[in-house]
Amino acid sequence: MTLPRPSLVLLASLPLAAAIAFSAGCQGRMAAAAITRHVMNENKEQKKLATLLQAHDAFYSGLNELCAGNADAVLAVWSHAADVTDFGPDGQKHVGWQAVEAQFRKEAGMKMGGSVSCEDVRFVEGTGWGISTCTEVGRGMIIEGKPVDVHFRSTNVFRKEGDEWRMVHHHTDPSVPMESKK
Repeated sequence: MTLPRPSLVLLASLPLAAAIAFSAGCQGRMAAAAITRHVMNENKEQKKLATLLQAHDAFYSGLNELCAGNADAVLAVWSHAADVTDFGPDGQKHVGWQAVEAQFRKEAGMKMGGSVSCEDVRFVEGTGWGISTCTEVGRGMIIEGKPVDVHFRSTNVFRKEGDEWRMVHHHTDPSVPMESKK
């Protein structure tokens, strides 16, 4: 996924802003300062989004390891707090770190194989929280001995804990083959 780079246009305009500042006096300096502030604010927003994007990507990278039988990477993204929740493809509601951990370890034990990717990823971020939505696309998985491909709508909620984004909620469409594994 590529983040938009409108700030590159603004960065390219900084030399022009500097020229305006020196040739036009006070008003030019104010215009150059406004452009500089805008670029700095935009870069800060992109940096914050990039860290949320990194947490999102770490979760989906971990899901691919989970498909191979290892839950450690996907669990490393999660908060270990009592208020975390997972409404996963098994159609159940898992509340609290212990329940979430147990469910992801159970899913890893299924060794489904295949891979998971995201399409149409969107982000919203507030102060100390962030949400990503996407379509989870799973290909080449084997559940109950049968090949399964999935297209799930997914919502992920993250919370800032210290300097890191941690997942506190994952909600995806139920999977009929996984619901039967309850």
